[in-house]
Parts: sequence; structure tokens; C-alpha cells
Amino acid sequence: MAVLKEAVEKRKKYLIDWLINHEVYESKDGRQLYELTLGELEHMYISERIKIGKEMSKIED
Repeated sequence: MAVLKEAVEKRKKYLIDWLINHEVYESKDGRQLYELTLGELEHMYISERIKIGKEMSKIED
């Protein structure tokens, strides 16, 4: 169980660092990133990646 908890915390840290590097500092409801669950962080990460992809596709057109 400790291994799973460590893996979850490591992934959360990665996602938080990535989001901060892309100027995302809180959720839409105003909670800080460290307050979010892994699932919420994953959702924000995927949403940002999609947004970046759409912006890049506009540039290439």
C-alpha cells in the first residue's frame, strides 16, 4: 500500500509542476492545485494538453 501511495504522490507532484509551468495555478472553483485529487489533476492536465494542441494546430494552418 505504501508503494501505491508513493506512486500517487509522485504523479500528483509531476502534474502540479507541469500545470504551474503552464501558468495554471488553481482549479476553476478556486481550489489550489495541492488541494485536488489525482483524478482532478489528471483532468486539468488533459484539458490543458488539448488546449495547447488546438492552439498549435491553428498556428500550423
